[in-house]
Amino acid sequence: MRQEHIQNQMQRLHRLQKEEGSALIVAISVLLMASIVAMQMFSVSSDDMNISFNNQDATRALYSAESGVALARSQLWNDYLNWTSTSPQKLAGEAGNKAAYEKYLLSINLPDSGKILVASNVDLSAHDRIDSVYVERTDENGGINLLVTSVGGSSEHGQQVIKSLLRVQGGAFKGFEFAVLANNINCIMCHATIDNVDRVYNTDPAKVGTFDRVKIASLESMLLRAGKADSKIAGTLYTRGIVTDKAGNPITDLSPTGMGLDGFDFNSTDGKIAEPMTSVKLSNTSGSPLPTNGNLYMNYPTASGDMTDGALPDKFPPPFSDDNGNKLVDDAEFDGVANSSSGTITGGVIYGVSSGGTYSGTGLPGSGNVSSISGSYSGNLILVGTPANPIKLNSTIAVDGDVIIQGTVEGTGQIMARGNVYVTGDLTYNDGNSAGNRTFGKTQTGKTNAISIAAGKNILVGDYLTPKKGDILDNSVIDPGNLSGGENFSFAMSEVTLFNRGEWAKTQPTLPDVNGAPQPNPTYVPSYTPRYYVMNPGDPVYMFNKSFKDSKGKEKGTYFDPVTQSWKGKEHASSYDMNTLTMLTPGDPQLTGASINPLSSSNNWISATQLKDMWIADEATRPPGTPFQIDGLMYTNNSIFALSRKASNTTGKMIVNGSIVAADIGMLVGNGLNLNYDQRLKDFLKLQDDSEIGLAQVGWFAE
Repeated sequence: MRQEHIQNQMQRLHRLQKEEGSALIVAISVLLMASIVAMQMFSVSSDDMNISFNNQDATRALYSAESGVALARSQLWNDYLNWTSTSPQKLAGEAGNKAAYEKYLLSINLPDSGKILVASNVDLSAHDRIDSVYVERTDENGGINLLVTSVGGSSEHGQQVIKSLLRVQGGAFKGFEFAVLANNINCIMCHATIDNVDRVYNTDPAKVGTFDRVKIASLESMLLRAGKADSKIAGTLYTRGIVTDKAGNPITDLSPTGMGLDGFDFNSTDGKIAEPMTSVKLSNTSGSPLPTNGNLYMNYPTASGDMTDGALPDKFPPPFSDDNGNKLVDDAEFDGVANSSSGTITGGVIYGVSSGGTYSGTGLPGSGNVSSISGSYSGNLILVGTPANPIKLNSTIAVDGDVIIQGTVEGTGQIMARGNVYVTGDLTYNDGNSAGNRTFGKTQTGKTNAISIAAGKNILVGDYLTPKKGDILDNSVIDPGNLSGGENFSFAMSEVTLFNRGEWAKTQPTLPDVNGAPQPNPTYVPSYTPRYYVMNPGDPVYMFNKSFKDSKGKEKGTYFDPVTQSWKGKEHASSYDMNTLTMLTPGDPQLTGASINPLSSSNNWISATQLKDMWIADEATRPPGTPFQIDGLMYTNNSIFALSRKASNTTGKMIVNGSIVAADIGMLVGNGLNLNYDQRLKDFLKLQDDSEIGLAQVGWFAE
């Protein structure tokens, strides 16, 4: 029994020892696990602290790099704003133009494709610094790109690299939102109807009353033959400067009956043209701020914040960027557009005349010598289309010369001519027909037709060469552009003498009144570079700016009135009468630095006689009573001349389906201009106004 009891106790002790060993193992295991967890927690905490410290360094380094970008922006823009220049003219605080900015960049040793160091090893605090800031410049058509590379550091290990892409360029030109936009409007508003092309060609009753009002504007002056004009605008007229009658007397109210310029009613809430069309008086819109959707805004503001009824530009940017400000298209400026042009011209007759060559034909060519054009063309072009074989245009084409164009055109795109553009007959879309109605802007298969023509020089529509009372069918009756014996001159020269006067006046601190006494000139622009028109290279520059008394003591010609601040007297000159004209011959000191813009062809590759032959041929094939017709947008920062004489088979009528935008517009349409604005075209020709530039960040990334 005793022995059995001892064995039982031994077994119990053994079990206890076993259980206690297991508990110890468990306890040790738990302790070990706790230790591991604690160590892991400590390690994680330590790593988090390191990550936090590293993140702080990275963030501080990023801010340091941003500080470097700010330093670069300050030098590239803020210092520029405080910089002054005399040529081109720029005062402190002004944004200036692109030419001024380019001159500033050269002053800080940053040419095109150049690179400068703006800052290095700049301590921002005890732990933060700017390691380096570089700026690289790359010029491209329309703007200047500035790539800022900034390296910022913090403490011992943090470093960040930021690249910021800045672009300096002008704003978008808003002028194509207007049916007519010019510095000075005179003959245009004699017998004109301005309407919306979509409304004119609409055949859907459901769309009646849904068409937008149109806009026209003059930036410097508008002349109205009060009592004799007969014009209507289905929209809004904007003026700046002065509105006068044909004698130069100011007009401050266009609403009286019999004035001759009225509007068509439109909804004052949404600007939709009311139908049926209802004639209304033009009533000046006033208030602060100006209410929207008025039909007349006289002295429309120039400050962007005050232009409540939409933007109205104050300048005409060149279609080829005028980088050096000389008002000419230089080789590099043309190349900037040509290199980015990728369009095509196919179909029709394409006839090329190389630079330095001459055209030997006596009329428009019947066949071409160029099968097609891609991108750009070096030389002068003659383009002729028919409904069976239309000129087919796709995207943008740049022409390093003049363009003569006539006939039927199809497709969408732009022709950018470095020189002049001559329209020798109708230029119309190859549109389709539905139930006897034209499907405006659409081919018979539904493809879009929409073109724009831009010229580095001038656009001349119709026979601008025949003198007053001259025979339009005689190719020897041509205004030579260089007489002084009282001979009649052409309508184009009549307008040229007015345009030249306006340019000349901007260079004169004073202007002579009727007695020849100098009077302060409100249009004077210091250091202004004038642009004068002549018929041919080497011709004198004529301007209508003199008065005289005839044998009966009656005042003739024109003079500046300091009271009204307008040119009084005769509306325009019509002959080479040196009693009324000033003639500046080549070499005259007043022409020093001026830009001279001939209406004749570049290097006389086609003569005035040959051009008139083309207009005579058009007259011979035009059925009597058929208006001269142009489809598309016409633009230049120089002049557009358009003529449709009463004595011709057009009977003095013209239809334009598009818009006419130019610094100077001279139109002689004796029996009525119908201009139907095509708002599609405002998005086709995109130009920048480099006369006032701005800086914007267009890209940012961190490495």
